[in-house]
Amino acid sequence: MIKHGGSLPRIGVGFLGLALILVFSLNAQAASLRRAGTGSSGPAIMAGVPAGANPADVTPTDPPSVQQFTLGGSGNNNFSGPAGDCAAAGLICNSGDTCQCFEMTGNVTDGLGPLYHGAASLLLNLDITFPSRAYPNGNNVGRVCFMASGVLSVTPALGSTINFTTAGLSCNGPQLGTMLYTGAFSIAPSTGGFSSAVGSGNMTLGADFFSDVGIFDLVGVGTGLN
Repeated sequence: MIKHGGSLPRIGVGFLGLALILVFSLNAQAASLRRAGTGSSGPAIMAGVPAGANPADVTPTDPPSVQQFTLGGSGNNNFSGPAGDCAAAGLICNSGDTCQCFEMTGNVTDGLGPLYHGAASLLLNLDITFPSRAYPNGNNVGRVCFMASGVLSVTPALGSTINFTTAGLSCNGPQLGTMLYTGAFSIAPSTGGFSSAVGSGNMTLGADFFSDVGIFDLVGVGTGLN
């Protein structure tokens, strides 16, 4: 034990050196990307920006004034919904991967702002490719997390539906048959009184296979929430 303990300082120094090298490497890469600008030959990664797009072509708009809102509700789950349902909502599995389409239908029953009631439907597309897409979450063997993206649609009034796109992490809970999802959301193109709505926030979901009940909650800010 003493011999092992004696090696700890050297290990710590080694990790520190690796950390410094990593920081310098990241800084160098960031500087290189900034210098490269639109001349970079690498693919666009975030936000679906086309390769070679010129930032000078983007005209910034004035940020809107926003209001806080919350909504919460519950519904019935289908842990193995048809893949076509997710695909129809634009949630298409990566080629070569295995996905699981989670569905929930229910209602919003509480909230602050204009979104405190209405029918709700949720689709989550989970990339469950195992083991390459699985991440351990500190529980027993088999308790893992998967990346997911989805759409929550809420209809507070006839002809007015607000859509939330979300992406985050879906984990098996410590009890069998439970699923926990947490992610961010943004308001997607919507209809009726929400056609000009924009906003973002956080979304959580807890779902139980044996009771067939899912409970969701959104907290965010937005504008155009008429």
